[in-house]
Amino acid sequence: MEPKDLSLELKEFREVIISSNLTTCYLIFEELLSAKEEMIHYQEFSEHWIDTYRDVYKLIAKMKTG
Repeated sequence: MEPKDLSLELKEFREVIISSNLTTCYLIFEELLSAKEEMIHYQEFSEHWIDTYRDVYKLIAKMKTG
């Protein structure tokens, strides 16, 4: 999945959505880990979150076509 070329204003809007999604995912993940008394640093999480997001996206896409 490649992002489409957008106007400058829409690119900025897309980046805000991605940033918000990343932060929300991190906060949820951090809360889940705290229940297990584990931690993850934001930098480590941000380096790998897109892989998880893409895996979920691909799974949902398969479910829609199946």
